[in-house]
Amino acid sequence: MKIAILYVPVLHEGYLRFFKKYGSQVEVLYLLGEDIVSEFNPKEIRAVSSDVMQKVIAALGLFKTVRVLSRVIVPELKNVEEIITANEDISKKFVAKYAPKAKVSFDTVFLRWDASSVNTSAVPEGVKVSSEQFDKDMMTRAADNAKDSSDWWRHVGAVIVKDGKVLAEGHNRHVSSEHQPYAEGDPRDYVQAGKNPEISTVSHAEMSAIGECARKGIALDGAVIYATTFPCPVCAKLIASTGIKKCYFAGGHASLDGERVLKSQGVEIIAVK
Repeated sequence: MKIAILYVPVLHEGYLRFFKKYGSQVEVLYLLGEDIVSEFNPKEIRAVSSDVMQKVIAALGLFKTVRVLSRVIVPELKNVEEIITANEDISKKFVAKYAPKAKVSFDTVFLRWDASSVNTSAVPEGVKVSSEQFDKDMMTRAADNAKDSSDWWRHVGAVIVKDGKVLAEGHNRHVSSEHQPYAEGDPRDYVQAGKNPEISTVSHAEMSAIGECARKGIALDGAVIYATTFPCPVCAKLIASTGIKKCYFAGGHASLDGERVLKSQGVEIIAVK
């Protein structure tokens, strides 16, 4: 018997594509129940209960059977020939714990932000690494700023310094309201990871710090910026246009053309370790 197992906290187009693709191929769609999901500590404040979601998905008529999978009925999976699930954290953790020997197919449809798509830590190639105490202190200060962020998935902080003096600092925050993602959801849930970084309700930490300098009339020629996460392409372009000459970062990855833009404008990229 072939089945599908999935964590479905909310419904959107990505899940519907998964359902339409596999609805006729599997005997049962199992929705991970709260008792199992709670083991893996997902961050999804909008999650609908699995019982309600079961009724909603069953009503679509795409699957022969839709059931909630709790720990009690996990033993039923021992005779399953193949499991189809998604290539995302909760599903992978479930398989690793409860079906480590099963034949599993991981579909790559993008369903939600998770640790693997958010907490990347690949350092851009060919950059300097600083272990200077001042740089570590400024990065710690940036990290402290990050703690004030209301963004559920990623907290980022930034500090701008010139001649050893802090000019401005900030963290990523939702605009027009810090409560926006909690009331309406986050549009990034519907954008493939790494694509269209401008589609967001968040003002990034670097933007906030640079905006503070603009408001105060502070020129940034020759300044440096410390960011806990490598700047996204949009922030990289903003940084490159301000006259900032060094960009220090603690983690994250360079996506799209962010690294190239910084280097093209003479901005030195330095990792703080």
